[in-house]
Amino acid sequence: MTTRSPGPRGGDRSTTSTDGKAASKRGSAHRPGAAAKPAVAGPVTGADVARAAGVSRATVSYAMNDTADARIPEETRRRVREIARELGYEPRSDARSLRRGHTDLVVLPTYTIPFGGLLTAFVNDLSRELHRLGHTLVTYGDPDADPMAAARAWAALRPAAIVVLPERLTRESTAYLAAREIAIVGLAWGKAPIDGVHFVLEGETGRSGYVAAEHLIAQGRRDIAVVIPREGRDDVIGLATLGRERLKGVQEAVAAAPHPVRVRIVEMAESPASAAEVVASWASDDRPDAVFGYNDEYAALLMGALSDAGIRVPDDIAVTGTDDLPLCEMVRPRLTSVGFTPAVTLGAVAQRIADAVRSPVPEEPKRVIMWRAELRPRDSA
Repeated sequence: MTTRSPGPRGGDRSTTSTDGKAASKRGSAHRPGAAAKPAVAGPVTGADVARAAGVSRATVSYAMNDTADARIPEETRRRVREIARELGYEPRSDARSLRRGHTDLVVLPTYTIPFGGLLTAFVNDLSRELHRLGHTLVTYGDPDADPMAAARAWAALRPAAIVVLPERLTRESTAYLAAREIAIVGLAWGKAPIDGVHFVLEGETGRSGYVAAEHLIAQGRRDIAVVIPREGRDDVIGLATLGRERLKGVQEAVAAAPHPVRVRIVEMAESPASAAEVVASWASDDRPDAVFGYNDEYAALLMGALSDAGIRVPDDIAVTGTDDLPLCEMVRPRLTSVGFTPAVTLGAVAQRIADAVRSPVPEEPKRVIMWRAELRPRDSA
């Protein structure tokens, strides 16, 4: 058994125990052609693996990188990988990227929309599924960079693919990425994809507004206030972007309503004070009879402000949210919400991304629905 202890100047000094020698001999006996594991000081290299396996360095490279046209026996490939694993050897990613023209990275640029529970689970699960396929998902900051500056920064990582909001792309930046054979996957809500995108992931964000409004209209509500998050800037892709998409869904449901329905837009910050200001702005003879609160947090804030003002939910004003968070069961009355049910597995999405890396860009990108919007009725509406 090979062990390591600190050597001179912080290096490693390898020692081999008597039992370890016996174990090595036993291992060699049942694995023909296998050499005893060498004592390696410092980082393990491909040359170390080659010596231990009794093969050339080229054979190690072929075995570790799954070179398709390399004519080496499968048993040799398996044995080289087993020895590499025992020695703790991993091929250098920069060397592999030079051979392939890119790394195995899949880059997910961040943006100004906070990651809620749905997106956090999406990132975590997609990362795990991509790892099974030999890719590593990484998030990248700088959400305010202009499209070309962002594209150059992403390309500098030599990724295999980018998962990005179409709002962050232009024709020029997309062409720049495509010229470097970087697959582009859109993570979209509403904006038409730009040419050069392999496929687009969608989550029925706009439809959540439709589902909520359809439910309120079916209950006979005729005056719906729709909350749009108030943010400090209008030139970024933030919560207000999602809010406007959900507003479109409400307007579509109202257009199909069997009776006239008023839609009033309410800008509100995510704070109790802002919720109180909104409720105070509604005169007693001109209040809405329903509120679509953008998401569950905004809806809960409004329910608190309505309660403070002596306005009953749902008797006077019905309230709905979106995301179906545990919060919905914590507030009183319990909050009606629009939840999202997975329409496709993350394993299937990861496979699509991996396939896109090896495929040409289609003439028209396919839209893949990730989640379906569904009403989760409770007491508030």
